[in-house]
Amino acid sequence: MTALSPSDHIAAAQPLYRTFWLIDNGRASEAAAYFAADGTLTFGAGAPKPGTIAGEQIAQAMSAREAQRQVTSRHVLSNVLVNSLDDGRVRVRALLTLYRTESETLTPDVASVADIEDILVRSGDEWKIAERLIQPVFNR
Repeated sequence: MTALSPSDHIAAAQPLYRTFWLIDNGRASEAAAYFAADGTLTFGAGAPKPGTIAGEQIAQAMSAREAQRQVTSRHVLSNVLVNSLDDGRVRVRALLTLYRTESETLTPDVASVADIEDILVRSGDEWKIAERLIQPVFNR
């Protein structure tokens, strides 16, 4: 396992932070650009819609989420760990607490607590998500 430089460590965490920020700020369709062209997004057992989507399906799902204007969400990330892998990829793990509401009064529910695991690949000067697993631990 090769140690990451401080700048690579920071850069590798950006897809995690930026994708969820975009989703929370009504710009989910832009989040698809942080995935590799052949990337996968898996919602694990216990998710409302478990399964894996890939490639263009990720862009479609993000556009559909952006269209849900009645949904207000905040994906709060903590316990972020970044590790290099022997093959040059990077693993980013985090704990996600999802607050979500469709209420006009903005009364949130903790909708889910989940483990996130991203496997990143280098694409030019950027890190892209090759694989993302969202594994619910607790669901409402």
